Amino acid sequence: MPASFRNILRPGLTFSYCYQRRMSLASKAALAVPKDRANLLDRAWSEAAQLYLQELVPRFDPWLQSALVELRQHELPAGPIIVPCCGPGHEVVLLHQLYGGRRTVLGLDLSQGMVALAKQAIQDYLQQQQQLQQRDRGAGGAAAVAAAAEPVVPATPLDARVADASCLDGYGPAAAVVSVFGLQQMGPLAPQALASWARCLAPGGLAVVVLWPTNVERSGPWVTFDQVVLEKAAADAGLPPPAPDAAACSPRSEWEVQLTQPCVREVPGVELLTDRLVTHPIEWDSLNNFWQVMTEGGPWRARRLAQGEEVMSDLRNRFFSKLIAACGDAGSQEPLLREAPHHLQREPGQHQEQQGQQQQRNQQQQQQEGGRLVHHPSARLIVLRRRREEGLQQEQLEQKEAVAGDQQWQEHGSGGGGGGAELEGRANRLSTVAVKL
Repeated sequence: MPASFRNILRPGLTFSYCYQRRMSLASKAALAVPKDRANLLDRAWSEAAQLYLQELVPRFDPWLQSALVELRQHELPAGPIIVPCCGPGHEVVLLHQLYGGRRTVLGLDLSQGMVALAKQAIQDYLQQQQQLQQRDRGAGGAAAVAAAAEPVVPATPLDARVADASCLDGYGPAAAVVSVFGLQQMGPLAPQALASWARCLAPGGLAVVVLWPTNVERSGPWVTFDQVVLEKAAADAGLPPPAPDAAACSPRSEWEVQLTQPCVREVPGVELLTDRLVTHPIEWDSLNNFWQVMTEGGPWRARRLAQGEEVMSDLRNRFFSKLIAACGDAGSQEPLLREAPHHLQREPGQHQEQQGQQQQRNQQQQQQEGGRLVHHPSARLIVLRRRREEGLQQEQLEQKEAVAGDQQWQEHGSGGGGGGAELEGRANRLSTVAVKL
């Protein structure tokens, strides 16, 4: 591990006394993703990595650009940039470019296949940078060939490694933590994972996080898939079908509601700057293209591995039927499926009823194979900042007073002697600090 990635904490950056007491070794271990889920995610994303890079990285890039806009609005302190859930390394390279190669950037991901792609992307990027430098210097001939054959060493390190990104203790103090579409995969662990990312920040550091919320769209392929999953589960259990808008109106999970609370409540100096939804369009070549990408190169691959091809085939049939029916609804404000470039032709000699049936089959086939699918999902953008040293001084002073008050309370609390008013005052100050933390 490069020296710049080791845990070198200055005394002023140590955690508060009250927080250390709550963070035992057992609770830190509990932050880790469960082994069975970690293995499933590793396999699913490793197998999906190449298709994800080709199909989903370009489609998700507008949200990454929104995150970078937020990042550029702030002056960062010294330190590395950590990219948890880095995937195939797209963000790692862009962040290194954004800061002119003067920042150390480290990507972390649970998937070995994703990290392999990230390492290749980093090497390709560094090779390109070296070639540009040689061109600018006017190097040529045998010297240029020899230089190109040597290992590329960047001015500041950038790397990707296999790691559980749910806990960043040991990677700080970092100038920034940037993560796009990884946090939601941690489920109930997400609030404590985000708190760990905030603890990793140096004073003045920034965390910019984009994740998919429970409700990403009111209508579209993703909410349609969620609906058919609910309908199939009800049918398999012999229960009445859910309401037609059950998925679209599903309440947010408890962890999602409380996502930022541990950061602001428990991590000294952290403040929430932004928590809002960002909407961008996504377009697919066809329904078949959408289904293939999501089940082979996207998050539904884990479901495919866990539940098998028979279940996914049933879900596919339900999904296609429901989405095509929804797209044919005359009340839709904007069609999800755009008309394909070619036009349907009636077969000569067919009766009117036969022609109608054939036209319906052709339309369904066209929608699945040729109609372009467009929807507008919304992602959640969160920006956290850790106040600079001067903003922490008063808070650290109050923490020291709280520690002293806590110690004297333990020494005298059971004695029943005098000093009750003084101890009561110290206890009140301790309570005040605990609320702030």
